Amino acid sequence: MATQIKDYYEILGVSRDATKEEIKKAYRKLVRIYHPDINPDPKAAEKFKEINEAYHVLVDDERRSEYDAILSRNDVGKFRDFLEYIQEFVESIIQGEKGKKRRPRKGQDIKMKLPLTLEEAGLGCEKEITYNRWADCPDCEGMGVRGEAETVVCHACNGEGRRVSGIFNFPRPCSVCKGKGFIIKNPCPTCYGRGRVSVQHRIKITVPPGTEEGEVLKVPEKGHLGYFGGKPGDLYLKVVLKEHPVFKKVGKDLHMEKVISYPVAVLGGTVKVPTLEGEEEEVFIQPGTECGATKTIPGKGYPYNGGRGDLIIHIRIGVPKNISKKERRLIEKLAELMGEEGIYKEEGFMDRIKGLLKKD
Repeated sequence: MATQIKDYYEILGVSRDATKEEIKKAYRKLVRIYHPDINPDPKAAEKFKEINEAYHVLVDDERRSEYDAILSRNDVGKFRDFLEYIQEFVESIIQGEKGKKRRPRKGQDIKMKLPLTLEEAGLGCEKEITYNRWADCPDCEGMGVRGEAETVVCHACNGEGRRVSGIFNFPRPCSVCKGKGFIIKNPCPTCYGRGRVSVQHRIKITVPPGTEEGEVLKVPEKGHLGYFGGKPGDLYLKVVLKEHPVFKKVGKDLHMEKVISYPVAVLGGTVKVPTLEGEEEEVFIQPGTECGATKTIPGKGYPYNGGRGDLIIHIRIGVPKNISKKERRLIEKLAELMGEEGIYKEEGFMDRIKGLLKKD
């Protein structure tokens, strides 16, 4: 699923012109609710990370300015890079890491929509999809720097890697150097020192027969690549069925309209209708079939668990807009035989002459 720009102001419950004090106050209030030491709910831990993510963006003037620019332009691409950086930064703060080599960590999952035709979902298919995922930068091999790193002591923490800040008043990883104690002067120009880049990835997946709208297909280890040798995340594809030009799916049944002629409706006959497989099925229309009648073909509907629903045909009688003179005469003759009155008869040239002579 494509990355969406998070509204950090909404997450903290503050206005977009909120002061630092208002942001800190809102942060403290939310931390008292969602901090893992206070709230044992597993969902609270995720919420706690998101709150920290919002706080550490909005409380820092430089990061807030960059984020506001992204938000005003609705620049999803820029936000994806920004999000990668800020999430890694917040993760390092929460875990309290300092300058040590990080343990392998699983990559993030990717969630996407998978549009399918009724045929693809119902009959099953192989589908090729293309999407972007994070991978180690090929130019620096995930190190964030080319060659030997040129470093300077971090001015914010004086090389300590930690600073006392936040509402708990205990040392945290320095937000400037991310706990390293130093700043790299020659970051990789390809990944801007992050060690990761967004790359296009193409895979083939198998869609099983009878796949339903809203069903989620999991493709293991096809999400974002892991950190520091960790396993990739998973890819989740939520099925969305496209509108079909002929069939409408209702439960396990397929509905369709079939227009027949007046003679077929009166006399009965055989017509052909399409099926989900792209073939044609012959259907017998009973004599005297009325407009709005239905005809059911068992076992030609939507597949499920080795079975099939029904194909339900809704009959409509077609009325031609333009007919030939011969057809008109035949229909007028039929109307006379049926005793129909008030039928409009189109006058020919000689009929109009006779009509004028009678008036005289």
